[in-house]
Amino acid sequence: MRRAAQILTFSCFAAAVAAQGNAVVPASSATTDANSLIWIPGASQDVRQQILIGTSHLSGLIGQQITALEWRRSAEAGSFAAGTAHMSITISSEAVATYDCSSAFASNIAPNAVQVFNGTVNIPASPGVQGNVVPWSSQNTVRIVFQTPFTYNGGRLCIDALGSSVSGQQAEWWPADANWDQAQGTVVNVGGGCGAYAGHTYIDEHSIVVGSPAAFTTFGTPWGFAIAATGQAGPAFPLTLLGFNPPGNCHLMLGTIDILQLSPLIPAGSANLGRGTCELAIPNLAAAQGLTLRTQWFDWATEATTDALEWSVGSAPTLDMVM
Repeated sequence: MRRAAQILTFSCFAAAVAAQGNAVVPASSATTDANSLIWIPGASQDVRQQILIGTSHLSGLIGQQITALEWRRSAEAGSFAAGTAHMSITISSEAVATYDCSSAFASNIAPNAVQVFNGTVNIPASPGVQGNVVPWSSQNTVRIVFQTPFTYNGGRLCIDALGSSVSGQQAEWWPADANWDQAQGTVVNVGGGCGAYAGHTYIDEHSIVVGSPAAFTTFGTPWGFAIAATGQAGPAFPLTLLGFNPPGNCHLMLGTIDILQLSPLIPAGSANLGRGTCELAIPNLAAAQGLTLRTQWFDWATEATTDALEWSVGSAPTLDMVM
């Protein structure tokens, strides 16, 4: 999972509630296919996945025991092959908002956590689906009956699923239905960088929204480190005037430097490429929408900058679920 801040994907699942049948979350996708898909943990490879569900979806479940979980398949004409996975599922709940979550999974698990299931899960062979109506049939769902029910007494629900693939029994293509919230900010490259890594700077547009940590990525000298400078817009300022000796015509594109963040550059798939990341929390305030700043990285080993990215904060997601 990537904090409530990078790409927000939301699973559609059914929680079987004792004495009350099934509750589909979100209810708007109870019968029709939603706009995205997610992996089933362990279906094809080892995956740990957290699903956080806000209280707006769960008021009818307060005081009930959640006894099972189902993922419904994503609609498409192709059939899905059967398989087997091993899963360990832990559920907890606490009175916090969905946006207030972390990339450190342990931080999202509440003190009342219960391991509700640990064992083998059968993934059914599922024939192709024509159209966008997907019944909750045994062929279309991966159903997990809990060994220990979870009593839900309110708050954000955290479903922590650790899935391990079973050799020779993987379901290589069995995506579950999911709902993607389209909220996002905007990013514009305003230049200024030089050297081999000038254009290797990125901001996830779906992370720059109200109430979410903005997620920044850069690439630079492997095993070195980079500094992300964030501030107000400003005219191009030659880096040489600050005493640096960059490998080209580098400019600082900031009028102010309000925040400095340090990141190691860990090799990422290439001996010549190190990856660095950082986050910047955006307040959960309507007044933050439209806020515009610039972020530019400095590679310490080469004394070069990346291009500066100017970014503006978008409106808050509304689905009240996070994966």
